[in-house]
Amino acid sequence: MVKISVREAVKHYQVSRPTLIKHLKDGKLSGSKDSQGTWEIDQSELARVYKSRASGDNVDQSNLTTPNIPVNSNENSLLQVKLDAALETIERLEADKVDWKQQAQSLARLMPPDRVGEGPKRSLWSRITGG
Repeated sequence: MVKISVREAVKHYQVSRPTLIKHLKDGKLSGSKDSQGTWEIDQSELARVYKSRASGDNVDQSNLTTPNIPVNSNENSLLQVKLDAALETIERLEADKVDWKQQAQSLARLMPPDRVGEGPKRSLWSRITGG
């Protein structure tokens, strides 16, 4: 496994130096520090997280664990169908929510108004005994 420096990584991958350092510190990207305290990052780790800057770059991708392959179009189509169905469901639920809200408001208008100024209701026993 070939390890490269932060400078080389920034040169060959679509990432800025501050972002790369932040991801190393946060653990989003794994790397190690050498005896001089500079970061060393495995190329396969960089390829996992970031895209290459250019197709003709000098980074040796022959030893990468996950080669860059075209995206499976069947899987994309299936995911698009699922996304469309989920969006339709969301729209339907939003419409249902509006209908339920309107129904609740019309029912609230039919209810008798609160009786303001009346004291609390007396219990049955206090009404019978007059107390």
